[in-house]
Amino acid sequence: MTKDDIKLYSQQFDNLDRLVGKCIDEIVFYLNDTDKDFSEVENSFGKSLHSGIDIKVDKTYFSIGCRFTDIHYGLTITNGRTPEFEFIEEEKSPITFDTKITGQTIKSVDIYWMKIPWDGAVGYYPQEFVIKTENEFLLLSSIEINNGEVNTEFTDELLIIESEETAKKLKLGHYGLGGNDREWFKNFDELNEAYKKNWL
Repeated sequence: MTKDDIKLYSQQFDNLDRLVGKCIDEIVFYLNDTDKDFSEVENSFGKSLHSGIDIKVDKTYFSIGCRFTDIHYGLTITNGRTPEFEFIEEEKSPITFDTKITGQTIKSVDIYWMKIPWDGAVGYYPQEFVIKTENEFLLLSSIEINNGEVNTEFTDELLIIESEETAKKLKLGHYGLGGNDREWFKNFDELNEAYKKNWL
């Protein structure tokens, strides 16, 4: 694992850990006027977006988007606002997402990893982030919807789900452990050990 790899992997754990114990002030989507119900792709599962989102906690913004690899596949979380890291079309505007999790304190954040699927590729990428408060659930996945079906992982599309039942149905997050190729690591050290076993 290179120094850049270590920095990128560690950043995911570190930035998500910074959310724990903080109150969610606001969640911001970047949408066109024509987008309906906070989604760019119509579906029955959640909000499907082509741009990253902002989460504001204690007056600090974090951007979550599909930017883990050079071709913008796989999730990443970065301190700052999404337009600092992604090209946002002029037609899009920042829109506050009306969601029950706003105003609540984050109790836990988990990353669910998958192996990079390209031939000859090594390493993991974040497939899902799961944010939980006392009463609410928010899952973000780097997954694509085609013809109304959630069927393509490791993409530049972002799916946001507020229903744990939907996550269970689609086998996302911890519901994908074992049977849907997701892996969970407590911290970077655990991920690094798994990396060594698989690729060194």
